[in-house]
Amino acid sequence: MTLPGAPVDNPKLIVVDTSVLLQLIATDQRVVFRRIRTDFGIQAAIARAVESEAFYHLEKVAKFRGRQEQLKKALGNGTLAAVDYSLLAPLLGSGTESWLRQIDAEGERLYSIVDRGEAFSHAASSVLGVPIATNDTSAVYRLIRGNENVPRPIIRFWDLIVLCHQIEMLTEGDCDRIRQVLEKIGERLPACFSRRSFRDGLPEFYARLADIDRPVVGAIGPQERLDERLLLRRLPARNSELDAPGV
Repeated sequence: MTLPGAPVDNPKLIVVDTSVLLQLIATDQRVVFRRIRTDFGIQAAIARAVESEAFYHLEKVAKFRGRQEQLKKALGNGTLAAVDYSLLAPLLGSGTESWLRQIDAEGERLYSIVDRGEAFSHAASSVLGVPIATNDTSAVYRLIRGNENVPRPIIRFWDLIVLCHQIEMLTEGDCDRIRQVLEKIGERLPACFSRRSFRDGLPEFYARLADIDRPVVGAIGPQERLDERLLLRRLPARNSELDAPGV
């Protein structure tokens, strides 16, 4: 199942966990959600548990505080969607309520293994069979060790940023400024980008998302245990724009 008009091979949704959502908000990169939808037909979505967690951090945690309106705006204009009936009904039809109950039940079960936001994010990802975007590798490994279903690849914050660099939405300088912001507020960075510029670190970063019609950027081969690459196809309209003179 795909969003209307989306390439068959692309996932219909990507479920975004709190860890990735907060970094995108902190670096003012909510446009990434809109771009993966317009270019690849992929809707970014969050579980209600993540929505609650994110608003708490945006209100109470110093390094994220004061950015509540950014999340409200993203949810209000459809840049980011909640995993609910209105999102899933066009995709799942008359069985939507059953799917939602299954996600809720799975989320409650996984809550005994990982924190609530991760539990419901992984539940939605597993039940719907779509990728999750999370930086919480400890939660991922706990689930894998417990033989839980974790769809691959597991997308990280920097996979989204590097994809946007590959499609020329973000320049090398933009990506390095994003890296500097996260470093300044004390957010953990991949080893390849820690105390190194984006340019210097990129050759050691294996991008788990890539536009199939553009040259891959970053490491050619896997660098970490969970490195697998999902090749995305652009919407036909975007392919036409790429081929148009002067674009």
